[in-house]
Amino acid sequence: MKDIYLLGIDLGAQSAKVALISPQGEMHGLGQISYEIQYPYPTWAEADPEIWWQAFLQGLDSAFEHATVKKSEIAGIGISNMCPSLVAMDKEGNPLRPAILYLDRRSVAQSEHVIRRLGLEEIFRRVGNRIAPGTFSVTSMLWIKENEPEIYRKAYALGHANTFLASRLTGNFGMDWTNASFTGIFDTGGRRDWCFDMVDELGLSRDKLPQVVSSPTLIGKVTSKASGLTGLPSGIPVAIGGADTACAAFGCGITEAGQAFETSGTSDVISVCCDQPNFDIRLMNRCHAVPDRWLLMGAMIAPGAAYQWFREQFCHYEKEMSEKLSLRAYEVMDLEAEKSPPGANGIIFLPYLAGERSPIWDPYARGLFFGFSLSSTRGDFIRAILEGTAYGLRQNVEIMEKDLGFSINAFHTVGGGAKGDIWNQIKADVMDKVVRPMNIKETAVLGAAMLGGIAAGVYKDYKDAVKQAAASPSQAYTPNPRLYPLYTRLFEVYKALYVDLKERFRQLHQAL
Repeated sequence: MKDIYLLGIDLGAQSAKVALISPQGEMHGLGQISYEIQYPYPTWAEADPEIWWQAFLQGLDSAFEHATVKKSEIAGIGISNMCPSLVAMDKEGNPLRPAILYLDRRSVAQSEHVIRRLGLEEIFRRVGNRIAPGTFSVTSMLWIKENEPEIYRKAYALGHANTFLASRLTGNFGMDWTNASFTGIFDTGGRRDWCFDMVDELGLSRDKLPQVVSSPTLIGKVTSKASGLTGLPSGIPVAIGGADTACAAFGCGITEAGQAFETSGTSDVISVCCDQPNFDIRLMNRCHAVPDRWLLMGAMIAPGAAYQWFREQFCHYEKEMSEKLSLRAYEVMDLEAEKSPPGANGIIFLPYLAGERSPIWDPYARGLFFGFSLSSTRGDFIRAILEGTAYGLRQNVEIMEKDLGFSINAFHTVGGGAKGDIWNQIKADVMDKVVRPMNIKETAVLGAAMLGGIAAGVYKDYKDAVKQAAASPSQAYTPNPRLYPLYTRLFEVYKALYVDLKERFRQLHQAL
């Protein structure tokens, strides 16, 4: 029997990853191609899907370049994507405008209109989530309809990034339950289908919404056209896949109620798995990539992006040193942060550089460094960013534990942020939890490959896939009990700062 492999694809906010995975979960090749989020106007965040496609093609070549795997040995393909990432496409799958990303806040007016018309509690009852600009893509759909009516008229499908990539590979359109959960017009906890009555009430077109299916669903097979562009044999089964957090959960083996994990990238999300759709309006609630499971997510919108922003704006020395020392710039920044004591010498950071999702839900919130002085160092500021992320995670976990009854003593962590020792230790100390990085950091692309394996029949079901291929913890960061009282006091200041400044954030927005 010839060797077979699975191809996982992850279209992230800042890079495309393409991985060659054995059925046993071993990575035999990884290509990662970076690109940038476009900010053409204040509060806008866009990306060109054609750049995603070119990055996928380059990542595909890179993954195979140093691997012994042949393209003819690929048995199945699965897709992971940042979510939401709204793409308006024509009938051939060509994008009609740049994709509108989850960081985008242009649709505040549309969001407020929907809430006024339907009521926040009624929206939550019908779809299992709230409405927020960009975070749920219905507001971006409405923005296009109102501001670019010709684009809306021409649109054959309004999908997310995996809809776009699946159409390029197979010629078929679809959206999975995990992505549809974050549209704001999908019944997440009940029928797991479009809320067409709500679609009609908002004046959107039913026929522009793709068919919704489960994540392992075979959306189609690689077409001869796609084969010519990619070099992959035609006929390879393609799973529609899922949103990156859901795919990462699957890749971590998070499939049972009460299991928790964190994805640390451009955004930072702490999630707990549940077997009943008992949702909380302060969290983001989505279908899991596996059947009859859901993920309750404390989703912060931009802590990783804030860390990147600080690197680009203020860490030129660290970038220069990283080249001399053959390190990543973030590793040099971590060394600076280690010089700052717990508490960052009194600096507290609010990571609201693109507004915030869970749990405050405020598109007007802004980033803040509070408490710095003439003695503050760059390392203090860097450490404050790391600690601010941990405070935000703790705020979300409090909801899960105190109000929803979960007991979270430890959680897995994956993504780019999981590579930093100091950040992992800070999260353990601030949250008083054991933090466990995985032996494979890029579990979203692993989970996508596993979904492709189910669609191709490589695995019998999701349990078989997890048993054979899921990542496992590589180490554990245990909390320092002596630091917990300090961090608890600072955490109370962190929470109070937003309460004190909430109206000032709105006032600032109105003044500009």
